[in-house]
Amino acid sequence: MGPALRLPLCGLILAAPLVAAAWCEAPKKLDQIATDDFRAGLKHWRLEAEDARAVVTAENGVLDIATPAGLSLWWREPLGGDYAIRFTAVALPAPASAGEHAGRISDLNMFWNALEADGSEPYPRTGKFAGYDTLPTYYVGFGANANMTTRLRHYTGSQKRLLAGFADGAIAEPNEQPMTLQTRLHLGKPLSVEIVSRHPTPDNAVHLRWRADSNELFTRADANARLHGYFALRTTASRLQIRDFQILQCR
Repeated sequence: MGPALRLPLCGLILAAPLVAAAWCEAPKKLDQIATDDFRAGLKHWRLEAEDARAVVTAENGVLDIATPAGLSLWWREPLGGDYAIRFTAVALPAPASAGEHAGRISDLNMFWNALEADGSEPYPRTGKFAGYDTLPTYYVGFGANANMTTRLRHYTGSQKRLLAGFADGAIAEPNEQPMTLQTRLHLGKPLSVEIVSRHPTPDNAVHLRWRADSNELFTRADANARLHGYFALRTTASRLQIRDFQILQCR
């Protein structure tokens, strides 16, 4: 018998059933309901870019975002029920078009469960960050403000409530914790993100979970939970690469 054939790991595709997460309680199970392999352009996304020099491509398995200013990419379909969004992100130096911010590592951000105050789909905006102040939604800014803050906010439509966060030094708000290695972006290092939105139960009131790699940075158990709406990737003056985007339903 000849020597065993060894294949490089990057050439293997392993199919395995999804295992229910701790928040998806038996007898329910996780099913993948949507995905984007980033090989067919931006057909699943609606782009809002503040600066026309922004370059966004989706090819060869990578969503590549290079922008000198504010940019949002909205997943076109609304999400609800008990669901999770998962993807892998890599932060790279901001493009030269970002001017004074060129080369920085910053702003892996996202909106989810976003709906206008009347319950309708978010209307088109310019991509400028202040334009979203009136949009009821949850928001995480991971490694924002030049990688000096990571914060969870609830936009109510009239205010942006800071629910929890991490920040460096003088820009820290009351009750925020110091930034750590686990709350920062790292150049070229893949980061696995998971957002969970679920209906609270008598045994588990937590409706929101936000995880970076194995670190569950944010959880919430609020009486006025937002449980459905739209998702967007958000950034500014940065370059990000996104892979393996999927949406899972617990049902």
